[in-house]
Amino acid sequence: MKKKILTTLVPLLALLILPGCERDDICPRESPTTPQLIIRFYNTLEPDEPKSVTRLKVIAQNEDVSETVPRLNRITVDSIAIPLRSFDTETTFIFIDESADDEDGAETGNPDFISFTYTPQEVFISRGCGYSINYLGLNYTLSDDTNNWISNVLIETPNVINQNQAHVKIFH
Repeated sequence: MKKKILTTLVPLLALLILPGCERDDICPRESPTTPQLIIRFYNTLEPDEPKSVTRLKVIAQNEDVSETVPRLNRITVDSIAIPLRSFDTETTFIFIDESADDEDGAETGNPDFISFTYTPQEVFISRGCGYSINYLGLNYTLSDDTNNWISNVLIETPNVINQNQAHVKIFH
């Protein structure tokens, strides 16, 4: 009799308990993330030819702090990925060509200032992954000075929703 009760009760309990279990909220690696802004550098005289920037240093600037973007300190590259501020509508960067220090430690490179404006849009991915931010309507302002090394900026993709292609071309 006890055996019959157990054989009936165990499957019944399993049916009541199992639907309450949920998968772990783990975010798979291939899930979308907040994209960085992809910039490619091109030759002004040969607009289809990529052209590296020598000893490029990129500094993110806001009201209170200026800090070098990680991995972008005096490198020679023809493309970069930089983060935009996700809880604001503008990010300003200082792009320094030929970055170096003089004997007193002062910057001797040629700085150009670019401000990118956009509308951040939160996108819900999942409970495990949370939200990612897309940047819509990308635009820019290049500060003019007497010695700009950047001659032109072209927005290729105004909506930054992935990192699969360049969003901005900078000519120098």
